[in-house]
Amino acid sequence: MTVTFQTPLRALAVAALLWQFGVSTAAAAPVALVEDVSDGVAGVQPMDYLNAGQTVALAAGQVLTLSYLDSCVNETITGGSVIIGTRESAISGGTINRHTLPCDGGKLLLAANETGKAGVTVFRSVTVALPGAKPKADLTLYKTRPLLALTAPGPVTFERLDEAAPPVTIDVPGTMLDTAKGGAAPVPPLVPGGLYKIVAGAKSYVVKIDPQAKDEAGPALGRLIRF
Repeated sequence: MTVTFQTPLRALAVAALLWQFGVSTAAAAPVALVEDVSDGVAGVQPMDYLNAGQTVALAAGQVLTLSYLDSCVNETITGGSVIIGTRESAISGGTINRHTLPCDGGKLLLAANETGKAGVTVFRSVTVALPGAKPKADLTLYKTRPLLALTAPGPVTFERLDEAAPPVTIDVPGTMLDTAKGGAAPVPPLVPGGLYKIVAGAKSYVVKIDPQAKDEAGPALGRLIRF
């Protein structure tokens, strides 16, 4: 269910200050992902990570879209002052549309805390010791069209681990690969329930695709892997 509501400035003035004091003691670790933001908003860009207690000022008509790593809450905020919480935002003088997305929230938050910087996937693939054994997934994706954030341009390989299939390798000219977008060498949608090894440069991750994963794009949360 999607909830939209108006937050009066005067009604929240005292509450916001108390709320901000409460989060000021939280560890400085990424808690929210910037999905999108209007041009001209100072201090934030798409795919940035934000810490609890940070504030973002939006002018009238400016929009900020956030996803929270722990709670899997997705927010679209229009105008006003935004205070980043641990599981959702507090705002004054603006409007917010909030709903929950399917995501691997616990692992996303753990990874962000371990890196201490803007990185989601820090897990290492487990070596398979027994013939026929399958490695444990580092992360579960909830869409069949992953979004990859790369450290440098270069080849990316998708290898199916749970059944025989030829690997797919494409050369990425930039540092972002959105497999939901077509191109000269598009990536076929991954299979719901499938297990994959995705390799970019010196890093590789084992990724499980949720059996109910939808073949669509949408927010980065739930389909993002950062190398």
